[in-house]
Order: sequence, then structure tokens, then C-alpha cells
Amino acid sequence: MILGNGAAGISAAEKLRQLNDNCEITVVSIEDVPVYTKFMLPDYIGGKIARNKLILRDMNYYDKNRIKLLLSEKIENIDSHQKVVRLLSGNILEYDKLLVAVGGSPVIPNIEGLRDIKYFTLNSIKDADNIIENAAEGQKAVIIGAGLTGIETAFALKRLGMNVTLVERGSRILPQQLDAASAEMLVEMIRNEGIELLLQRDVQRIVKNDGYLIETADGEKVGFDMLVIAIGTRPNLDIVKGLDIKTNRGILVNNYMETSVKDIYAAGDVAELQSNNNVGIVSSYIWPNALVQGKCAASNMAGQVQEFSSDAGFSNAVRLRDIPFVSMGMINPVEKEYESLVFCDKEDHIYRKVVLRDNKIKGLILLGDTSAANILSDFVKNGKDISQIKDIIAKKDFVEKYKAIK
Repeated sequence: MILGNGAAGISAAEKLRQLNDNCEITVVSIEDVPVYTKFMLPDYIGGKIARNKLILRDMNYYDKNRIKLLLSEKIENIDSHQKVVRLLSGNILEYDKLLVAVGGSPVIPNIEGLRDIKYFTLNSIKDADNIIENAAEGQKAVIIGAGLTGIETAFALKRLGMNVTLVERGSRILPQQLDAASAEMLVEMIRNEGIELLLQRDVQRIVKNDGYLIETADGEKVGFDMLVIAIGTRPNLDIVKGLDIKTNRGILVNNYMETSVKDIYAAGDVAELQSNNNVGIVSSYIWPNALVQGKCAASNMAGQVQEFSSDAGFSNAVRLRDIPFVSMGMINPVEKEYESLVFCDKEDHIYRKVVLRDNKIKGLILLGDTSAANILSDFVKNGKDISQIKDIIAKKDFVEKYKAIK
């Protein structure tokens, strides 16, 4: 049984069916639609794609593959001794192996007056529908949090004709995905697109004065008609309360995605690897990583031992779709055995950084021009030595030079 129908849940279900044609697979989801591409919700909000294009697998797919999908179901509790899951609807479901892949919920900051007003988050297709219904051309939108979701939501609302202000508490944006130089460049690119970006602003309270305003710690006020909170997510741990499952920020799992309770696994945003000591690697709370974890959990649930590798194929790759940008692997190394090759064109807003160890790519940042992504990803995927192209990686015309010697 699989609790959750997101990236980890559907990849696990598909892998289980691939490995075992006869097993019963039940997927329980709190949402009322089949699995969809959550990371593309900003594109849906901004009108770049239709709602139905978000759906990855329709109900026919589940029927065809004999995957029982229970939608709009809330979980009351898990009984690991009787090996059952109780739903609030009254249904009791038995399991042999259980995967918890229920994702995370938006973190809501402690801002005075916030809970007295209507605000928005973006963590589901319902959230996206809610934002679309309330967005209005010419009105002001303030987004608290300039992470990936915050930035993409800012572009989406800008496309809807709103005046958008991004407010970030930190001194720079995306510290886990960018180094200082590329972060500074991205800030300039965002501002050039007509989005106001305020850094080092700690929002303290909501003020009502001929409308609503946010007020920062230094007394600065910014008016808004729509307020979006996008400061991150927190793993949904309520589902394992009362169990002997060890947790920290998330449900602790080993490299086989096993929890501390026999026959219960966890994957995706709700899971936290106990052995994750990789300094400088981007956050694991992203779609590709959840897919890999779901497949790994499914293999072990099916009795085929497989160990999860956090750098397998750079499953931690992230990107923005409104600005050419790719970040993956270790991009802020601290150990001296790493070396970085950098090309920077401030005028054209192009930044390329490739992090190496033993002449193999361990991380990269591409900003403003991602034409080298496929070339460099091939070296990553196949663990290829880059000695022959090392002297041209930091050249402006790297792609042309590479094709010439290929």
C-alpha cells in the first residue's frame, strides 16, 4: 500500500507493478485528482499550460495497471502491529508493505495579523485554482519567500498582469542552488523582468490601512491585494504520530528507504535520509529526487534489494522555466579536492560553473544560457572524465568548441 499519490507515490506504484504483475497495489490520496506535475503549477497559474495538461496519469492508467486509487481520503492512523491503515471515512485497509509518501505542507511564518487575513500558498492544484480565481490584472501581489516556488509564482502572477513584489528575508536568493556571483546575477535578471525584489526584509506584521500592507522589521511598508506565502514546506509527520517511527525534520530512513518500523518505508518530501552528510548539495525536496526515492522504496518492498544514491544521475537537479537556469550536484564545495571552472558574462547575464573532483563533474550551475546542459549532463550520467574538454569549459563559446572537436 502507498500513502500519497505524488511523485514518490506514483513512481513506487509503477515500479511495483513492473516488478510484480500479481501483487495488489492500493494508493491512498487526500487529493481529488490523479497524480499531476506539481512543479508546473506556476505555469498553470500563469496560463502557459491548461489544467488538464498537468495530469500525468488519468484514471484509465490506474485501471489498466490494476492500481487501486482512493481519492479524497484522509488517513486517521496507521496500526503497525495489526498492519492496517484506518481512514476517516471508516474504511480499514490491510497491508503487507507500506510506503509513506505524503509529502509536505507549506510553512506558515509567525507574522502578526497574518491569520486574520486571506493569504495563499502553492502546494496543490487546489491552491493554484484558488490563486487564479483571486488574481486580478493591475492589482498588487506580494510574495514572501524568494525560493524556487516564490520566484516562479512571481513570474506567473506577472503574466496575469499583476504588479509583483518578492520579499526575501535572506541576503541573497537560492543559497542552496547558486553561489554568490550567480545569485547576484539572477537578482538583476528578475528585476529586469519588472518584478520588484526586496532582500534582507524580515516581515513582522500585517497592517490594515486603506487596504493591507506588510510591515518589515525596519518599518518599511508594502501594500498588497494578494499575499502569497512561499517560504518552504515541512514534512507531514502527523501521519506517523503514535508509532515507533523515528523522525527528525522528516521520517528517518536508511539507504533502502526503510523506516525504523519493519515493513514501513518512506520516500519523497516526507523522508529524511539518516546518512545524508553531503555538504553543499542542493535540497532533496524536489520532484526528480522523489521519483528516484519512490522507485528505490518499491524495489525493496518487492524484495529486490536496492540502495538509494543521492547523486545517481544528479537527481537533485533544479531549474527555473522563466529564466534559463539549471543547478545540480555540489555547487558550493568546501573541500580543497574540488576545483571550479567558471565563465561569467555580466553584461549578457550568462554564468557557467562546473565543479570537478578527479576530473569528473560533481556539480554545475548554468544561468542565462543552458545550451551546455545536455553535453555536461552526459558526462555526469556516464561518469566520464572531462580531461579532453577541461580547457574549453570556461570559454564563452564552449558548446561550439565542443561540437567542433566531437
